[in-house]
Amino acid sequence: MNCQTVWLFDLDNTLHHADAGIFTLINRHMTAYLAERLNLSEKAASDLRQDYWHRYGATLAGLRLHHPEVCVNEFLQRSHPLPEILPALVPVAGAAETLGRLNGRKAIFSNAPSFYVRALAEAMAIAPYFDALFGTDDFGLLYKPHPQSYLTVCGKLGADPKHCIMVDDSADNLQAAKNLGMKTVWFGADAYPLPFVDCAAPDMAALRQWAAAATVNPATMNEATI
Repeated sequence: MNCQTVWLFDLDNTLHHADAGIFTLINRHMTAYLAERLNLSEKAASDLRQDYWHRYGATLAGLRLHHPEVCVNEFLQRSHPLPEILPALVPVAGAAETLGRLNGRKAIFSNAPSFYVRALAEAMAIAPYFDALFGTDDFGLLYKPHPQSYLTVCGKLGADPKHCIMVDDSADNLQAAKNLGMKTVWFGADAYPLPFVDCAAPDMAALRQWAAAATVNPATMNEATI
């Protein structure tokens, strides 16, 4: 396996502000699809969407288990309408600058579908910084924090988990990454030091600072925050 450092970036609320409007759009379209396809009221469909998300980490995971008759591709396309999503895209400040400065290979590792991952990365003009853009359909329709999703992505990249750095806004996703031997960066304004977090970075400037210090002194990668 390649020993070069591999940066694995989450997408939603890591490289762009999904909470600024895109998640609301996705949730609305997902609820509408469930109401139509499963003959539910809007409230019942919304409750089901949230229940599956809380229980299984993703609404689609619950649908595949309890409603295998639902077409996966149709569900993903209907719930991620790019003509509405792309105008609502709000990139994280400094993302492109940070990606350009980080040493090593880089990949997006997202629970979203691959067509959405590619479209957003291209719209933000950051796709050229990445060796790969992975969505859930690229790793067997599994989801972080399922350990096999990380191992499948590492296998596709020819990377050992111990040479990877996971940057994500979800503490649960980072704990799973740490359990596999990865370095971890908890990204976002709400991040704070935890035993399984190597860096708590509130913004891209903080991530760049930590990465630069680690290049000079690799021991700093074991610090919980910067």
